[in-house]
Amino acid sequence: MKMIVMAKSNWGHYNPVNIYFGRSERKRILDALDGKHCLIITTVRGRNQILNDKILSKLEKLSHLTWLETVKSNPDILYLKDNISKFSGMSFDAILAFGGGSVIDTAKTFSVALAKNLKNTELEILIQKTKLQENLCPIPLYAIPTTSGTGSEVTPFATIWDYQDKKKYSLSMNEIFPYMAIIDPFLTDYLPYDITLNSGIDAINQAAESIWNKNATPITIEQSTKALKLGFISLNKLLNGETEIYHRDAMAECSLLAGLSISQTRTAICHSISYPITAHFGVPHGLACGFTMPYVLRHNLNYDDGRLTKLAKDFFGENAKNIDLIQLFDDLHFSLKIRKRVKSYIPNFEELDKLVHEMNTPNRAGNNMTKVNIEDIRSIIARSWST
Repeated sequence: MKMIVMAKSNWGHYNPVNIYFGRSERKRILDALDGKHCLIITTVRGRNQILNDKILSKLEKLSHLTWLETVKSNPDILYLKDNISKFSGMSFDAILAFGGGSVIDTAKTFSVALAKNLKNTELEILIQKTKLQENLCPIPLYAIPTTSGTGSEVTPFATIWDYQDKKKYSLSMNEIFPYMAIIDPFLTDYLPYDITLNSGIDAINQAAESIWNKNATPITIEQSTKALKLGFISLNKLLNGETEIYHRDAMAECSLLAGLSISQTRTAICHSISYPITAHFGVPHGLACGFTMPYVLRHNLNYDDGRLTKLAKDFFGENAKNIDLIQLFDDLHFSLKIRKRVKSYIPNFEELDKLVHEMNTPNRAGNNMTKVNIEDIRSIIARSWST
């Protein structure tokens, strides 16, 4: 019998981000950056979005702007190092991250790598938890997400990919919490289907991972439960062509609440399994995380300490059973064709199974509500692949 890790009875909560949520809240960035020399980190699409926006276009007259607009999904460490070097001779009052999780993670990396006392420090050294991180004064970071998925605008983590060595690294420290996060759902209204899908699955998975997590607290469970309720309703609606702004607002709130939750708990086993799937096969992050979600749920239900039973009742009422919760996750998986989409990137199960030892990372898999081993992971990926 496996040891069940109960939700913490002693717990704390810390999140220093100034958060503003709602339509037109992006106007707050004008006062925040007025008169400042600001490095804007974004994509080509993001720059066009800023310059064509009736509110954000005013930044050009109010601030001294320098642009980095070449960020791609899951940027590589070599890209980051090259661009950090290009800007190392400049001084910035602020950094604005305008985009999805990859943009915000890039901006977090820049906020510390360009800090005055860390200039000319190799990124690999900074990634390691060294004394360099003590007394760090990062460049203040303002984050405006344009997707509804990662919640990176309110977390102290940044993902860094190394495609040459097929590895994923993380910066993790309180110093990379953004100073301000502005979540304006208007900016997500015209997201393409694939981005809505991949980012939405990521948000839902992060909320679920924060519940079946040994670091869960009453606050994170409450936040994540609301996030799941919003996400399960609205993601399917959006992907089926509904255009009501309520559903965009709901997914933006789902993402924010999930981000707030993982800022305390971190993610768990689905994310641990996902990283080599993305690194080796190029599966989009959200899909890679969602791939194993139904069978991670089944695994954890065997060791439930009551929180998953409560989640079922929150969705279906006092007479809810475990099968109702399983059906909820299965239905989402089936309706979004997650298994089929993931398998389209991977030649066969044997190639996937070769990565099983890379899927058991202690700082993610170790957060699961019950301990998992390699055979547990092999069973989860096998059932996710074939069922």
